[in-house]
Amino acid sequence: MRFDARHIPLQRLLLILAGLWILASATGEAAAKDWNTYNIGGRSYVSDENVAKFYQFQRFAKEGNDRIFQHPSLVMTWRVGSQSIYVNNIKFNLSFPVIENGGKAMLSTVDLAKLVDPVVRPSYIKKPINFDTVVIDAGHGAHDSGAKGVMGYEKNYALDMALRVEKELKARGFKTLLTRRTDVFLTLGQRVAIANGQRNAIFVSLHFNSSGSRTAEGIETYALAPQGTRSTDGSSPWSSPLNGNTRDAENIALATSVHAHAIHELKSVDRGIKRARFNVLRGINKPAILFEGGFITHPTEGKLIHDEAHRQRIAEAIANAIVKFRTAVGSKR
Repeated sequence: MRFDARHIPLQRLLLILAGLWILASATGEAAAKDWNTYNIGGRSYVSDENVAKFYQFQRFAKEGNDRIFQHPSLVMTWRVGSQSIYVNNIKFNLSFPVIENGGKAMLSTVDLAKLVDPVVRPSYIKKPINFDTVVIDAGHGAHDSGAKGVMGYEKNYALDMALRVEKELKARGFKTLLTRRTDVFLTLGQRVAIANGQRNAIFVSLHFNSSGSRTAEGIETYALAPQGTRSTDGSSPWSSPLNGNTRDAENIALATSVHAHAIHELKSVDRGIKRARFNVLRGINKPAILFEGGFITHPTEGKLIHDEAHRQRIAEAIANAIVKFRTAVGSKR
């Protein structure tokens, strides 16, 4: 079961993104002493009851395999056996499935620390970056056309949207840097180097999706997979930390803001916030995400993406989300 939050006004749904939901029990980031951990199958877990108590949810309910955690401006739902949870009806893909132990639903401590805590308490992220600049990366370019859609190529849509996002961000007082402004080819290493050479910045890579199945549709947003976890696609865990893992908490908070705004403002199919080790995310030394703005191979969504007005709405949603993210993490710029 998933709690239907559609009746909650958008501004209340997005309170979490502005860091305005400050829990009464929270005096700092959650520490090990705050959790009663269980070692199950060689992995550490925390129970649903412990989570409900620590965050002081006003309502906590067990309904079969479902768990509902409710606060006036936030609803989180888990399901035993699922590798995804929902926060205010936004889908988050977990590193490890929710399991059952002694009648309790268990969430891995990795998902608690690297997903739940920075999502529900973004203002408690330690030493967040103070940024005034957004590095905007239009995927593909030149001979690398990206996906071929029903009405055009990914590289062109990505560049157009990057230019639109830049205009919207400048109107909101941000500085911007584009990895490309024309139809040129950049290696992934060059894109990373451009981003890492910019101080006081975050990084947003813009793409559109494709599938051999013409039925695939919807928006998905990627943050770097935490150390020791699999990517959402099931690839093998990576045991050593990557450069981008130093920003795990900010990465997921940025992904949350952008993804939630896009889903709520565009009413698109929600494919979830996912984890990956894309080369363009692995080496970034600042908060970074990769955004997939829909499937250009879908007969209907592909035509919608071809519409300039739709790409403009996406650009506005991303710009609004970045404003909310800066407020949420307490950036002073």
